[in-house]
Amino acid sequence: MDKKLAAKVLDKALSTGADFAELYVQNKVTHVVELNYKRVDNVMTRQIYGAGLRLMRGVAQVYGYTSDLSDKSLVSLAEKLCASFDGERALSVKSFRDVKNPHAHDPEKSGDALTTRQKIDYLKAGEDAAYAVSPQVVNVDCAVTESDERVEIFTADARGARRIEDRRVRTRLVAAAVATDGKSFESAFFGPGLSEGLEIMDEIDYVAGAKRAAETAVALLTAPECPSGKLPVIIGNKFGGVLFHEACGHPLEGTAISHNTSPFAGKLGQKIASELVTAIDDGTVSHGWGSANFDDEGEPCTRNVLIENGVLKSYMVDTFDGRRMDMKPTGACRRESYKYLPTTRMTNTFIAAGESAPEDIIKNTEFGLYCVSFNGGSVDPTTDKFNFTSSETYIVRDGKICELVKAPTLTGFGYEILPKIDMVGNDCELSAGNCGAASGMVAAAVGQPTLRVSEMTVGGKGEII
Repeated sequence: MDKKLAAKVLDKALSTGADFAELYVQNKVTHVVELNYKRVDNVMTRQIYGAGLRLMRGVAQVYGYTSDLSDKSLVSLAEKLCASFDGERALSVKSFRDVKNPHAHDPEKSGDALTTRQKIDYLKAGEDAAYAVSPQVVNVDCAVTESDERVEIFTADARGARRIEDRRVRTRLVAAAVATDGKSFESAFFGPGLSEGLEIMDEIDYVAGAKRAAETAVALLTAPECPSGKLPVIIGNKFGGVLFHEACGHPLEGTAISHNTSPFAGKLGQKIASELVTAIDDGTVSHGWGSANFDDEGEPCTRNVLIENGVLKSYMVDTFDGRRMDMKPTGACRRESYKYLPTTRMTNTFIAAGESAPEDIIKNTEFGLYCVSFNGGSVDPTTDKFNFTSSETYIVRDGKICELVKAPTLTGFGYEILPKIDMVGNDCELSAGNCGAASGMVAAAVGQPTLRVSEMTVGGKGEII
């Protein structure tokens, strides 16, 4: 965007007393190639292009957006929003200081490095491997999704007027297998993603991932029901971190803390978890799925230690909630698009590695569950009670991984399970996910090492323990 136009818009927006103004310009192009039911089902390109304008005064804020980026449209938007305030001008904007971009996550291969035909052939190799597992595999959905997003953020506050630009390239591979025995259906999923270009296709063994998804779906057809009761639960690494993300991560976001709706509000410096637990939100992870150079209000992304050795050290904070909390932003303000008011959101959130070998965690469990991966889950924001379904679950008996069982449901409260984590593995890895909340759907990585919760409430259709 022309800097003179941006200055004109922000200067007009600040004319009635706002002490913060932000113009967010987004241009995002997404390409999708998808195979479904043994055919090319989708080859699509879509674009999101527009701008959002936000004003603050104290702890009041207003927001508007437009897809018309003409001078007339943007100035009109500024006039409408600044009418929300009726004070004297506190700030003026004449020019912007450019903020240096470290370009820490730039891609190696852009989307045009491969033709659509080459992408289809790549996906078909995984599709063929999955169907070859068993005639019970009735569908395999294979896809590659690439997004190339460029944002330009102009801000003005007490620090002066700044211009920030960033490029976020993300690529995700998916293989979702469905199997049936004629009476019931089971499914399994493989979906790695990184802030990379098409180089991810060289780094990931897609055929092996698609094949394993099909094998798991078939095995689940004959798996016995999972027992119910209060049991020790070993949660696998990578996407097992979704439980912490939902049950504990969201209550540590500034949105919940500033409204005092979180069980962790007002507990900085207090022990809230086992001393084995250190939890981090890190938007600087090299090429992490949730990484960026800057967040969506132009603050540098940071490595933010939330819990250290069981003690609550920090929250995730954006500028607006930071005003309510008297805290500085931590570079975790995000939005799906220019149509959304930004707020605090997780980036790459994980429990750090401990000292136990994963096999020792298994060996030290007399009876319990080993939940390798999850379909996802949810948390009731009014009660903080979580509800998760484990998509690949095994019985652990006498220190050994035994039979696969059908998907159980895990329920409880994040603040209750944190102190019950009694073993933490040394195999921390991250996994790609998408998180929906007040500011829309954003790319968020979850992760953890293999760990054990001494007791969780498990719901299954098998024998009650």
